[in-house]
Amino acid sequence: MTTKLASDADILRKVEDFCCLMGMGVTTFGRKAIGDPNLIPNMRNGRSLTLRNAARVLNFIAAYRPPHPLPRSTEKAA
Repeated sequence: MTTKLASDADILRKVEDFCCLMGMGVTTFGRKAIGDPNLIPNMRNGRSLTLRNAARVLNFIAAYRPPHPLPRSTEKAA
């Protein structure tokens, strides 16, 4: 069985989508995910992640639970 690894560009896109959805700043994301507030700015400037840090970032996204429920944008107005 072959596992496809996510590219740095794929991970950056996932992180940016996640931050937008959760209303989390990218520096906060980097600090919480791997302890590096410059993670996303550096990735935007070409930084590559180690396999370990890529796994930490993706695991953070998968395990994250917002402290407050997200507002529902699909609810119809009464």
